[in-house]
Amino acid sequence: MPSALSPELTNNPGYRAAEAYIRPSPVVTAGKLLQSGFDIRNCVFTFKLVAEKPTAEDKPTEVLLPEFHFPKDKCTVEVSGGKWSIGHFDEDGGLAQKLKWWHGEGEQMITVMGVKTNLQNALATGGGEEEIGYLDQCQQTTYGYKCLVM
Repeated sequence: MPSALSPELTNNPGYRAAEAYIRPSPVVTAGKLLQSGFDIRNCVFTFKLVAEKPTAEDKPTEVLLPEFHFPKDKCTVEVSGGKWSIGHFDEDGGLAQKLKWWHGEGEQMITVMGVKTNLQNALATGGGEEEIGYLDQCQQTTYGYKCLVM
């Protein structure tokens, strides 16, 4: 069964521009947040913090990492130090994919590279929505009707 934010579900009506509003986000920071950002064109999430002490085993830094951009088996993670894990953890009902990161003290940085969607590929190459099939998506037959005028 696909998760609530999987690419399979975002192809359904009502999920237009999912690439833009489904984003990674820090949810628990073991330290002071210095910088966080998501480069939608390249599907890269960066996060920098400074920690007074190493993270405790039961209190890691946590990032909501949507499968839409970051399928667990297809994303790449680089850290300045420490260990990390991506998964659906039981404490939140297992619905959202998270990255947990256990890091040392001082300034720390993590970069997660995901998978570009059709929209991100078009944006990166300067293409428009027509090149990525938006018109085709609108013209799909839904509930017995077909959109012919936009």
